[in-house]
Amino acid sequence: MSETEIDTNSFQIPLPKMNCIPRSFDVNAIENFYTCTIITKSGMENVFNHFLPRDSDIYVTTYPKSGTTWTISILEHLVEKISEKGISLGFCTESFSPWLDMAASTENWKSTFLKFEKAPSPRFFKSHASLGLIKQPARIIQCIRHPLDTFVSAWHHVRGKEVFEYNGSWHHFFSEVALTGKFESGDWFDYHEEFFKASEEGKIEALFLKYEDMKKDNAISAIHKLAKFIEVEYYDVEEISKTTNFTKMKEKSNQGHIEKDGSLSNVLVSQEIGDKNIPSKAHIRKGIVGDWKNYLSDSEFNLWRNYVETKKASCPHVIDFFSLENLLG
Repeated sequence: MSETEIDTNSFQIPLPKMNCIPRSFDVNAIENFYTCTIITKSGMENVFNHFLPRDSDIYVTTYPKSGTTWTISILEHLVEKISEKGISLGFCTESFSPWLDMAASTENWKSTFLKFEKAPSPRFFKSHASLGLIKQPARIIQCIRHPLDTFVSAWHHVRGKEVFEYNGSWHHFFSEVALTGKFESGDWFDYHEEFFKASEEGKIEALFLKYEDMKKDNAISAIHKLAKFIEVEYYDVEEISKTTNFTKMKEKSNQGHIEKDGSLSNVLVSQEIGDKNIPSKAHIRKGIVGDWKNYLSDSEFNLWRNYVETKKASCPHVIDFFSLENLLG
């Protein structure tokens, strides 16, 4: 063999990998729960061993890319604690709804916890944790989005954020990550079923919102439900609906995202919405309902139908919430 020839049998191109790590070794985590690496095992232990919860604590806890930022923005307006510029992703502990799990995973978690202890009630926190990893007592607000649109948004999410170290195609992400439960927060069905079941059994006080319903009426109904849940009596529903719609959210996102130190970063700002071949790094990207139809091939949709069939028996509450017909397109 000459020096210019390559022995194609001597090496293999590595398959794309997702930089999420399993949390099955953590206290109370459901089996095969995953989280991105900015949430550490020691951080979760800090929450369980040192964080002092209150009955009035409220968590916006969602499967990633399901309307988290939108829901938190509505709450900001209801309690009139609105960031002057930019979008908060919970990185800054001074923000309205800090990401507790991430704050607990930093070196200065002790001083942060002391700050949280001095904060007035009710305190609001963001989380993508499974129910078993949320320190009780807690009141839960969960926005739930159709899983296929969630997966489309999630693919752009992991391709646009360096922490995931992922360069896989849409097909690889859908078939080898999303449908195998290896994306952040694990299996989509199992994640939500745990919350539904706990709510039905009276173990948690929870408000479940459907992303698609919020889109239908510009979140008018959701604003009323959220206000009642957090016990806010006086608010301008039309004004909140208008100032938190997708166009306004995109405008604020284009100003930047609030970092840990309170500064604004444009790392996740982009005007490109991308497609199934070209990922976008924009955190507020498209926000529409049914975009998955532009992504799934016939073979991928068959994979999806078969997958849903395997989850019917173990996740009846999820099936009831969305309906089997809606889940299958």
